[in-house]
Amino acid sequence: MLKKYERQHSELLLDIKQSIKEKKDKTVLLHKLRRKKIVLFYMESTRRKIQSLISKQYALEQLSITRLQLNAIKDTVKVFKLFNKSHSLEKIEDLQDTLEELSGQFMDVNEAISNEQSPLLEFDDDELEQELELLANDSVDFPLVPVHEVELTNIEPAIQTTAELC
Repeated sequence: MLKKYERQHSELLLDIKQSIKEKKDKTVLLHKLRRKKIVLFYMESTRRKIQSLISKQYALEQLSITRLQLNAIKDTVKVFKLFNKSHSLEKIEDLQDTLEELSGQFMDVNEAISNEQSPLLEFDDDELEQELELLANDSVDFPLVPVHEVELTNIEPAIQTTAELC
C-alpha cells in the first residue's frame, strides 16, 4: 500500500511540475497540490500503521520468549524437586564425608607407596650384631679369587667415519 502511495506521490509531483511549465490554471494546480498533500497524509498514516504492527509483532515475539522462559523455569523446578526427593541434605553430607575419608585413605596409601623404603636400607639389629661378631672372629669365608690366565684377543672396532657413510 505504501508503494502505491509513493507511486501516486511521484506521479502527482511530476504532473504539478509539468502543469507549472505549461502555465495551467491556478485552481487546477491547487487541486493537484491538495491531492499531493492528501497522498502524503495517507503515506504517513500508513507508515505509522506499519510501525504499530511491527511493534505489536515484536511484543508477541517477546511474549513467546517469556512463555519459553517460564516453561524452562517450571521444568527446572520439577528437576530440583525430583532431586530433593531422592537426595536429602544429610545424604549429600554423608557422601561428602565418605569422599573426604576415602580421599584421605588414598593419600595415605599413595604416600606409603611413594615413601617405600628399599629393602637394602632396612637392617635388622640382631643380624647386624651377628655379622659383626663373625667379622671379629675372622671366620668369614670369602669366595676364591680366580687365578687362571686370561687370553686377550685383538678385536678391531668397526668405526665408520661420517665421510664413509655419505
